[in-house]
Amino acid sequence: MTESRTTRAIILAAGMGSRLREADAELPKPLRPVSGVPLCVRVLRTLAAAGIREAVVITGYQGDAVRAELLAEPDLGVELTFVDNPYFQKKNGVSLLQARAFIDRECVLTMSDHLYSPELVRRLLSAELPEGASALAVDYDIERCFDLDDATKVQVERGRIGRIGKELSTFDCIDTGVFRIGPALVRELERVEAERGDCSLSDGVQALAGRGKFLAVDVGDVRWIDVDTPSALERAEAMLRVFGDALGDE
Repeated sequence: MTESRTTRAIILAAGMGSRLREADAELPKPLRPVSGVPLCVRVLRTLAAAGIREAVVITGYQGDAVRAELLAEPDLGVELTFVDNPYFQKKNGVSLLQARAFIDRECVLTMSDHLYSPELVRRLLSAELPEGASALAVDYDIERCFDLDDATKVQVERGRIGRIGKELSTFDCIDTGVFRIGPALVRELERVEAERGDCSLSDGVQALAGRGKFLAVDVGDVRWIDVDTPSALERAEAMLRVFGDALGDE
């Protein structure tokens, strides 16, 4: 396996996560415990296990609480930098643009609510990419996706992303929420935001994919889950009980 020099990760942790919050709870989604450990803490530990040494956390909703919790957490294994997104009620592409100054090189980009084995990150980083291209870790085992209706679907053409979106009726694989990105994606998001006043991450991926610059990397049989609903939280906790905190990583 090729050794990666990518050591910086960007974590999207600005959203409200209303689908996971209990009716009487105001706990921000990145701090929602999964088997006693906050989601974002699990993500950071996974990244550290995969060789990431610096994490830029984009906060928004209850950002002070997220920052305080992560700074108080011992032994995360990564150096933390925080970026505030005052526009967190907009789409997640706007969140990513708040950290554009840190995307001056290749980075891992991850959601704060997707749990996955460190091996998923290793496989993504070991893939060979053309100069200036980005990549998305995808899962071709569609049947094991926990919530297919809510999943982001991906059509792949000769190893490159053709189309991406939640509403695709025909697709080849599922978006795992972990990316390799660089300045080219930032430029596409800036263009879309300038045109529309808002932008999603999928908008930027689709724009870059239209130029043949976004690859799909098969993560094989590694375990992952999007913890977006109470039922997904229950499934994640069951996976952790069976496979351990690293979800079976060897």
